[in-house]
Amino acid sequence: MKQQIWFKKFRWIYLPIHTFGYLVTLLAMLFMVPITMAVYRNSHSVSDALYELFVYTTCTAFWWKWVAEKTSLK
Repeated sequence: MKQQIWFKKFRWIYLPIHTFGYLVTLLAMLFMVPITMAVYRNSHSVSDALYELFVYTTCTAFWWKWVAEKTSLK
């Protein structure tokens, strides 16, 4: 069975080249919008907001990168 290629590795980043690659990227960005709004609404300082955003941003980025690595050319 042929593997579908969703992302293309360009230097140290992954670029979406397939519809599903764009969809995964868009979903990751759309997931972060309400998270960011809620964190900024409930935070008391800049450092407080950064500490809370760090968890969601890194988890989302690692998930996105894992999908990009698994669906790119080897």
